[in-house]
Amino acid sequence: MLKKIRMTISIIVLGLSLYGLFSNHNEMLPFTMAGLAVLMVIMGTEEHQKNRKSYQSYLFFGVAAYLLLVSIQDFIN
Repeated sequence: MLKKIRMTISIIVLGLSLYGLFSNHNEMLPFTMAGLAVLMVIMGTEEHQKNRKSYQSYLFFGVAAYLLLVSIQDFIN
C-alpha cells in the first residue's frame, strides 16, 4: 500500500520539478518541497515498519519537518 502511494507521489513531485525547471516558474517550488516532505514521511514510515535498528526513519522524519517548515515559509512570502 505504502509502495504504491510512494510511487504516485514521487511521479507527481518529479513532474512538478521538471515543469518548474523547464518553464522557469519558481512559484511551483513550495508545492514541490511540500510533496517531498510527504514523500519523506512515507519513506520514514516504511523504514519504521520494517523495524530496522537504524536511525534512518528518524532522519526521514526530521528532513520532512524541515521541508514542511521551509515550504510554509515560502507560501507565506
